[in-house]
Amino acid sequence: MRHSLFLAPSRRLLFGFALALPLLAACSSGGGNDAVETASEQNANKISEADVTEKQEADAEFLVKATSNALLGVELGKLAQARATTPVVRTYGARLVQNRLGLLSALRSLGSAKQLAVPNALGEDEQAAYHEVNTQTGSQLDKRVMDLIMKVQKQDANAFEDMKDDAYDGDIRGFAAKYEPPVQEELAAAEEVADAIEDLP
Repeated sequence: MRHSLFLAPSRRLLFGFALALPLLAACSSGGGNDAVETASEQNANKISEADVTEKQEADAEFLVKATSNALLGVELGKLAQARATTPVVRTYGARLVQNRLGLLSALRSLGSAKQLAVPNALGEDEQAAYHEVNTQTGSQLDKRVMDLIMKVQKQDANAFEDMKDDAYDGDIRGFAAKYEPPVQEELAAAEEVADAIEDLP
């Protein structure tokens, strides 16, 4: 069972958004479009023109969501580096930025190779989640940023574990298999950090 802050992957490519939330200028590439929804729509349009299976649709959706989560991870890591009150959270933030930038680059390359669109900026849901954490101060920021990081990483850990076996495309299966261990390690490290700061006021 996935515990998801955002919408869990479904068989449809289009993500439904319950609220239209304002864009965060600091996290958006500009414009009024939701980058995650735009990428999903582009893929849906391509897929509707081809004779594809539900697994192929799931492959495209996996790339969109994993890229979206990587983008959010970078922003959360930067926030932890800049504003966390505890050294362990700041150190983890720096590590997260580095790891997520590497994953992001690999996801973009894979999307390009497969001619599938991936988001180039945070979607509205991700921006709203980031904004909520960014409004916190002191030890509450440390706790909330780690909580959100863990929620995102649990999504990724589940998705990568599933896709290493279930992806239609062999390259996407291989990609998920390659990156699943480091994604799981990131989650385990985040859980250790969260435990270390649990008693902060």
